[in-house]
Amino acid sequence: MNFGKMLVEQIFQPLLLLIRIGEPRPLQPTLAGRETYEFARPVLSSVSDLKAAITENGEPSGDFRFGLTRSFDDTALARPIQNVRTKFPKLKLHAFVQFSGSLLESLANRKLDAAIVNLPEDSVPPVSLVSERIGMKPINVVAAESARFNQPVTLKELSASPWVVHPPACPTRQSLETALLQQGLPFETAVETEGIELQFSLISKGVGLGLAPSDVFHSSPQHKNMKVLKVKDFSPKLAVWLLYSKHIGRLAPVVRYLRDAVQQHLKLRT
Repeated sequence: MNFGKMLVEQIFQPLLLLIRIGEPRPLQPTLAGRETYEFARPVLSSVSDLKAAITENGEPSGDFRFGLTRSFDDTALARPIQNVRTKFPKLKLHAFVQFSGSLLESLANRKLDAAIVNLPEDSVPPVSLVSERIGMKPINVVAAESARFNQPVTLKELSASPWVVHPPACPTRQSLETALLQQGLPFETAVETEGIELQFSLISKGVGLGLAPSDVFHSSPQHKNMKVLKVKDFSPKLAVWLLYSKHIGRLAPVVRYLRDAVQQHLKLRT
């Protein structure tokens, strides 16, 4: 397999001076160096695919780094991970559950190979990534079972109450803030927290109103202490997107398998 090494050396040796700044220790990429790397990524990916095809008989191997947005409950990853390990035993899996904004940043910085993210219904993913919309998630406004509202309610009526929400990077929260802003209504947070079950606990105790994907709400053991509010002028949905690098190469079968597993999860929860 010296062929791959020779090919990379032939590509990069003439460009070595463009990639280095000053002394060789420590090495730092220049703008030209980073641009060179971006142009060379398809070649590097092809070399890796060629090596894998010969040494692993074409079977996906090595590291596979993927992320799932927080709007899914953590158990949504359990079965897909188990199935991927069974089907692709030579893979080393790295799974991350983060907000969609963080996953997009990790994809842009090449820290992830693929991710399932949520975006507002009318948003478009970055063109630098391969994207496939694989589903929609309706979002519910939820309150304590004891909360007194004459349903259906309006955003104006809800704006008098504080909210228990995720931090600002959450697209569900962003949809709420945008809807309130468009009507000139206030947005007051009671608590910001990332844990959905902690949110449900606080909401059920009357600390504030909340937002939750329908499937996550109904699968929670705490949903019996809360209720869904019907809102006349606010019915958000989140688009579920599969995003991955254009140079995914030999990992393409793994990405497709992940996509199918998440789609199956969405069907079971709707």
